[in-house]
Amino acid sequence: MSGFEARLVAAGLLCGLLLAGGSPALAGALERTEPGHLPPPQPGPDLPIAPPIVQFPLPPQWMTIRSKEDWRKAGTFEKELSRDCAALRFTEITPLRFRAYFNGEVLGVAFGHGLNLNDPDRKADRKKIYLFRNGDSTACTVQSMDNKDPRVNPAGNQAGTPAAGGFKKY
Repeated sequence: MSGFEARLVAAGLLCGLLLAGGSPALAGALERTEPGHLPPPQPGPDLPIAPPIVQFPLPPQWMTIRSKEDWRKAGTFEKELSRDCAALRFTEITPLRFRAYFNGEVLGVAFGHGLNLNDPDRKADRKKIYLFRNGDSTACTVQSMDNKDPRVNPAGNQAGTPAAGGFKKY
């Protein structure tokens, strides 16, 4: 037997020893966790709720406003827009994609310039931020607050707003 063949036989014997019982992980039946680590849930009404199964991954969510005051004092209550929200004519495109946190209450946020806002009747003011409480129900309430970002509407120019017809079609 040549040197190469001897090394090949030695490697084969070593592999056989490892698979036969030299490795404790491969010796018996494989177990993923310790016995009793995650017992199956008991039948009954208190079963754990699984996360929703969606076709596409959910979009990221951003905390836009964080305040310690009450949400009722955050802006102006919009009665007509709240009625439109309950009728699904003024809603968030993706509920709670942008969030506002007011002393324990989480509200959905949409921007008057169109970001995350479904507004087919064009009732939104470009310079406002809209807060939605219970935005996915008929008990929806809408509050508006001023958007102080100068990039939204520099120097009060209304020529670039969609409602004013400032966009040109080419």
